[in-house]
Formats: sequence, structure tokens, C-alpha cells
Amino acid sequence: MPIPDLEAALTGARLVEEAGALLTHGEDPTAMVGHAFERLGELVPYDLATVLLREGDGLRVAHALGPLATPQLAGAHISVRGNLRLQNALKARSHPATFEEDDPGEDTFHGLMEMPHGHSCLVAPLRSRGETFGLMTLDAMVCRQYPASVLHHVGVFASLLALGLKQAEHLGRLAERERTLAEEVSYFREVQRRDVLQEPLRAESAAMRGILDQLRQVAATAATVLITGETGTGKEKVAQTLHHLSPRRERPFIKVNCATLPANLIESELFGHVKGAFSGASAARKGRFELADGGTLFLDEIGDLPLDLQPKLLRAIQEREIDPLGAEKPRKVDVRLVAATHTDLALAVQEGRFRQDLFYRLNVFPVHLPPLRERPEDILALAEAFLDRFARENRRPALALPDLVRDQLEAYPWPGNVRELQNVLERAAILSTGRELRLPPGALPARNGGGGRPLTWEAHERVYLERLLRHTRGKVSGTDGAAALADLAPSTLLSRLEKQGLRPKDFREA
Repeated sequence: MPIPDLEAALTGARLVEEAGALLTHGEDPTAMVGHAFERLGELVPYDLATVLLREGDGLRVAHALGPLATPQLAGAHISVRGNLRLQNALKARSHPATFEEDDPGEDTFHGLMEMPHGHSCLVAPLRSRGETFGLMTLDAMVCRQYPASVLHHVGVFASLLALGLKQAEHLGRLAERERTLAEEVSYFREVQRRDVLQEPLRAESAAMRGILDQLRQVAATAATVLITGETGTGKEKVAQTLHHLSPRRERPFIKVNCATLPANLIESELFGHVKGAFSGASAARKGRFELADGGTLFLDEIGDLPLDLQPKLLRAIQEREIDPLGAEKPRKVDVRLVAATHTDLALAVQEGRFRQDLFYRLNVFPVHLPPLRERPEDILALAEAFLDRFARENRRPALALPDLVRDQLEAYPWPGNVRELQNVLERAAILSTGRELRLPPGALPARNGGGGRPLTWEAHERVYLERLLRHTRGKVSGTDGAAALADLAPSTLLSRLEKQGLRPKDFREA
């Protein structure tokens, strides 16, 4: 039943054009293959059309269409070993092959379905990047002869179908990756939000209650906020709290420490760059401003921002647009800016280290965090919060704060502020073996000068005993032991040490 060459050529040309359009439909693979074979049937009538994909040492029926497409074909495995027909088809570079009844090798679907004697079979390889990843088969119940033009167009169609299948595979992977990333972003935002809600800004002192009131007032606006205070006072926690009190809470909270970024990279980190903007810029990259679009950008240690970059930051704040490195035009951004510093920016302006106009733009709504020594009412609340979190993260029972430790914590001036408090408590929690927190020797070194409340008598005794044991390297008895130096009986000294939770052996390596 030959097909006229001219008709076949015209039909084939139209078919190739329509098949090429399949690649832009954006359909799922099943729909795309179905529409593709529907077009193909106009050129090559078939009773069974399949797509067979490599899987292990054989082929898997990925798609089957036509009157002979039975449910048992879906997902069926076809062995290639010993089947010369399929082996030769997989070795073919591009042109489809037709199989006759007396060709060596078994029929493609031997064992899965019986084809009548005299049927025709057309097979074309599916290739990508020089590798054959599957086959396209066309079977008809009657014997058909195909002119060279038809075989050529079927080969072109198979190539286009291969491209469409690979494109659909890559799009599926990208969609899955996008879904995974969206889930990860949602998860981390929820973790960040939950952390802020579970461990809110501690406001036991009047000073911190006033700051929390300020944050509630400014949160609903888009005003720039400048947080000042000593290192370790919790400026980042204040910025996070501000973000989660604001209407932008569901959008990103992006932080940048201006003091830790190299001067030659900070511009790209903040504003991004286009491909080829500088040596090594092999791909475009979004800066922190674009990543924070719609949310909040927290610039910590803003006083360390290089002077030559300050005009670009000023423009980003005023015009709400940025200039990525190498870009031909600016990009609009909607960012709520929160800056923090432990330095005196007004003094930096006088000394020429900071632009006055940028200082005014940052200082729209200043929030000053007092040091921990000026708000001792917050110390115990912070300590309990840190210990609760340590217990949760390490799946350990919560540690209680005995009265002696409470007195010591409140009496210490905390030069490192909240950060030092957290570090001291974490180390103490690791070393504590009971249900109560025990401060290890030297955890709170003696400080000269004022600050903090006066030590209690019991705390003074602990400091004295620690120094005594440190001096004798944990030796209690003997003429050069701690008991003799303290003019106490060894049993009395040991009793006082036990009361303070001090063990002589802890000082033997000190």
C-alpha cells in the first residue's frame, strides 16, 4: 500500500512543523506525546505507538497509544539482551528502521502481546547529547511500505520528540526544585517567626519596655530605623522583632554584617551584578537588596561601610532603586531598611568617616539599646530563656537557676552584654551534671571598676574560694594547701566548697 512521494513529502513537512510547535506548548509529557502521535498518525497510520525509555539493562514502556495499547503495556519492562532488533535500533544514529518478519531477533513486544503475521514495525531512536535514551515504535496490523521521504520525516519527528521529552524532563526537575526551594524558604521563615514568638524581646526592665513600645509604633510604617548600642546588646534581635511586628513579616528578612564583608565584595553583595560585570562574574547574581525586596534588610555595623559606597546606599534609600554592577539601568526595590552600629556615627561624621546626608537618612527613627549592666532586671529573664532553648535544642532536662547563681549573674557587670551572658550560660549548662546550673570556676572573672550590683556575702565567698583553689592548684590539705592559707580545718573548707558547688579537682589543671 505505497504512499505517493509528493503527498508524503507535503504531509511530512506539515507534520514536522506541527511537531516543532509541540516543544513550546508547555504541556506535561503524557499530553505532549499524545498530541505528537496524533499528528504522526496522519503520515504513518498505526495500531500501536510507544515511547520506550532505557531503564537498567532493558526498556520501559513509558507511553503507549492506539487501538492495541493495553493496560498491561503501561510500565512494562522489555529485555534488550539477545534481541538483535532492539540492539540495532539503539545503535542507530538517527534514521528509523523497519523490521520484516524474517529479520533476526524477537518482536518488540514478544511475551506482552501477539502481533499477526505480516504486520509492519517502524522503530526510531530517541537521542539527546549524543546518547540514545530510548526508542519510538510504530506497529501496524497490516504490512506497509514507506518511501524514503516518510522515513526521513519520521526520523526528524523522533528527534523533535526526543527534544520535547528531555525539555519536559528538565522542566519537571526545575518545577520540583522550585517547589522544594519554596518549601525550604517557607520552613525557614516559619522557624524564624517561631523563634521570635517563642523567645520574644525580653522587656522586664523599664528601659526595654520603652523600646518595645517604640518598635510597635514604628513597625507599621516604612521608616528607616537606626539601632545603636554596645556590641552584644541584642541589636539583631531588635531588628527581627521589628520585622515580625511589621506588615512585611511574611516577606524576607535579610541581614548583612558590613564589618565582615571584604571591601572589594561588599558592593556586589549589596547591589548584585550582571554577567561579565567583572573578572570572575560568570553569571548574574542578585544582591541583598533584591533578595530583601518586599521585606526588611538589616545592615549590621553600618559604621564600617566604606565611604565610597555610602552614596550608592543613600540613593537606594532615597530613590528606592539600586544599580547592580555592570547593569545598564537601575532596578526598583521595595525594602524596609534597618541599620545598627556600636560606633558613634555623629562623631564619625565630624571626623569625615561617614557621610552626613546618609547619617540623617538612617537616623529617621533612632532606637538606643542600653547595656545589660544598666538593666539588671532583664538578666534573669534572658538567662532562663537561654537555658530553656539549650534544653530544647539538646534534648536535655531544663536546668534551674539556684539563688547563688542568680546573685552572681545579677552582680556581674557583663562587659560583653547579652552575647557574653549566653556564652557563659551555654558553657555552664554543658558542664553542669545535676538539675541545677553550676557556674564553672572563672566563668565570671573579677572586674575592676564600677558596674553591676554589689556582690552578696555568699558570692564574695565563692570568688575568694575560687582564687584560693586556683592559687593552690586544687590542693586542700598540707602546709601549702588551701585550708592552711584560709586558716580553716580541711573538713570545714571542704564543707564550704561543697556548698558553693566547687570541686578541688577542677582546679588541679588550672
